[in-house]
Amino acid sequence: MNKTNYLTFSGVSMALAGMVMLTSESIGVAYAKILVPALFFTGGVSAYLFSAANPQHAIAKQYHLLQGAGMAIFAIIIAAGPENLGEFLMYVSYFMGVFGLIELLFAFMVLNRGDKLNKGILMSRFIAGASNLVGSVLILATSLTDELSGLIIAGILILLGGVAFILFSFRIRRMEITGAPVS
Repeated sequence: MNKTNYLTFSGVSMALAGMVMLTSESIGVAYAKILVPALFFTGGVSAYLFSAANPQHAIAKQYHLLQGAGMAIFAIIIAAGPENLGEFLMYVSYFMGVFGLIELLFAFMVLNRGDKLNKGILMSRFIAGASNLVGSVLILATSLTDELSGLIIAGILILLGGVAFILFSFRIRRMEITGAPVS
C-alpha cells in the first residue's frame, strides 16, 4: 500500500465517524455507539501505520504517531466511558481541544527546527489547531444547553477534520512526486 494511502484511510475513517455522528438519530444511537469508536480506532491504526512508513520526516513521524495513538485511545474511551450524550460530548470536546493543541505544537516544532518547510502545510496546521480549539469550546458551550446541537457541531467538525486529512494526504503525494519539501 502506498504510504500516503494510510493517511487517506485515516481521514476517511474520521470523516465517516463525523457522518455517523450527524446521522446518529436516523441510523440509531445503538449503531452509532459502535461505529464511531470503531471508525476512530481504525483511523488511529492507519495514522500509526503512516507514521511507521515515514521515518525520513522525524517531526511528522512523531506527530502522526501521537495522532494515531490519540485516536485509538479516544476510541477506547468513548466505547467504554460515556453513559449518555452529554458525557460523550464532553469527551469529544476534550479530544478536540487536545488535538488542536497537538496541531499547534507540531507547527511550532517545525518552525523551531529551521529546516526547509512548506509554508502551506505549516499554515494549515496553525488553522487546524486554532479551529479545533475554538470548536472544542463551541461544542462544550452548546452541549450545555442543547446536546443535539452540540452533537451536530461535533459531527461537522470531525467530518471536516477527516476531509482535511484526506486533502493533506493528496498534497503530500503531489509533493513527493514533485520533490518539494514535505515538513
